[in-house]
Amino acid sequence: MFKSQVKLLFGILALVTAMSFSPVKAQEISTSYDLLDPNGAIVKTELYLWNRFSDLLDIVRCGVALGPGIGAEVAITDYAQLSLYANCETGMAFPHFLPPLWLVDYYEKNQNAFEFHKAKYATAAFGPWRAETDARDPNVDSYHFRRDKWDIRLQLDLLLIHFYIAIRPVEIIDFFTGIAGYDFCLDDMQLDPVIDRRPADQFGRGICNVLFGIVEVPSNIFRVTKAEGDLAGCSKGVGLGLWRFLVRECVGVVETVTFPFGWDPIIEPAYVINDTDQSTTWKVYKPSFHKRY
Repeated sequence: MFKSQVKLLFGILALVTAMSFSPVKAQEISTSYDLLDPNGAIVKTELYLWNRFSDLLDIVRCGVALGPGIGAEVAITDYAQLSLYANCETGMAFPHFLPPLWLVDYYEKNQNAFEFHKAKYATAAFGPWRAETDARDPNVDSYHFRRDKWDIRLQLDLLLIHFYIAIRPVEIIDFFTGIAGYDFCLDDMQLDPVIDRRPADQFGRGICNVLFGIVEVPSNIFRVTKAEGDLAGCSKGVGLGLWRFLVRECVGVVETVTFPFGWDPIIEPAYVINDTDQSTTWKVYKPSFHKRY
């Protein structure tokens, strides 16, 4: 009788143990082991820094427009506005005044970093009240610079050129909460655990592109000369070689710095010295983080 009770007790304990070791628990334990992976830790650190950098760039939005107009607007959210202006403008808004970093928005969000508008309108605002007349261009979705509810905005219409800048408090909150590990705006890029990463391959490509990218210059001179003649080789070949050299150097630096991600090659062919016909196969792709992490 006692033996049967002991067996029953062990059976119940075994069942409870099996139920408690669910796939979720197994995943949590697996995740804890992943933290001991140096490459995984580097990937997560670089992705964290990337997301904070992207959040920082999201704080400010700017714009420039051309066309006759005069007036100004100052707004501290939609509840404290003071504006009086009239214009006929064609404008473009962009993330900030650092043009090379516009690519961050383009690659991360897979969308155009610019917002265009065109219209003839007049507006007046005081506090939360606003009156506005407009004559929109039917081919353009927006007819003025963006006015998000909580933004701090300034717009100056100076006869023929107009300037716009907005500071976005929501993005400021997103930046500081992101430092603490909370994605307030839900715009952080996330790791994909099923991706097959090849960090060694990416590191090798990056170093090779940095060290031997200069080979693109003579390689393209010889290739174009052989295909199109000496004059084309001295002009087109030199220009094409210099351009591809610069691209390979930039890509090499990016691939070397971010090698733990183990992306697919950004340039095809992946190596500057190869047996393929570069007149038809030389291509530049968006980095793989644009599609997946």
